[in-house]
Amino acid sequence: MDYLVKATPTGELSKLSAEERDELMAREREVATALIGSGTITWMWRLPDSGTSLGIWHAESAEALDAHLRTLPIFPYNSIEITALAVHPAFPTPLRANAVAA
Repeated sequence: MDYLVKATPTGELSKLSAEERDELMAREREVATALIGSGTITWMWRLPDSGTSLGIWHAESAEALDAHLRTLPIFPYNSIEITALAVHPAFPTPLRANAVAA
């Protein structure tokens, strides 16, 4: 199943030192890159002028999605909104298939 995941940084992130944030974001990139490589994260965008990210995630269940999200080092510093997605009959090809073909 695919999910729309909106992640918005909380004020807690700003309480970290610059060094702590840099280390956190370096670890975040490593984990996110692995999730992209495995097909768990299929698309990702950043909302302009904000730290908010929107992503399309693929997981077998809501519990599996939660487990994937919790692997992200920045997870505790985000407010997360999750929306389950279903294929629309007017656009039946999943995004995953388009990404693989590209």
